[in-house]
Amino acid sequence: MAKVIHVMLRCLDLAASKAFYQTAFGLAPSHELDFPDFTLSYLRNAENDMEIELTWNKDRQEPYTHGDGYGHVAICVDDIQAEHARLKQAGLSPLDIKSFREGDTLLATFFFILDPDGYKIEVLQRHGHYQ
Repeated sequence: MAKVIHVMLRCLDLAASKAFYQTAFGLAPSHELDFPDFTLSYLRNAENDMEIELTWNKDRQEPYTHGDGYGHVAICVDDIQAEHARLKQAGLSPLDIKSFREGDTLLATFFFILDPDGYKIEVLQRHGHYQ
C-alpha cells in the first residue's frame, strides 16, 4: 500500500516561506537537509504525518513560474471563519470565503491564500469528504 508523505514546493526565500507556513498553518520544520547548493526543509505539525517539503535553491534569483499544471495544496480546519479572521489579522491576505454546492447540498466551504512564492493554498472547513 502506498502512503503520501510530502508535497514539494520550490521557494525563493526560505525564511519567508517557513514563517508563512508557521503563521498560517502551524507547520514547523521537522527535518532539514542543508547542502552547498540547496536546502530541503520538511514542515509538519502534530496533526499531520504528511509534510510540505520546501526546496530552496541557493543560487536562484528570479521567482519560479507555476505554469498551467500546478493547482493547489489543500488544508482543512475546524472553524473556517475563525481561521480566515486569524490569517487576515496576521496580514496574510486570504481571499473571500466561498461555498461549493450541488443543488441545495453544501459540498464545501473554503477560501484560498497565496504563500510568498504565489502557490495557492486552499483552506477548507472540515465537512463531508474534507476531513
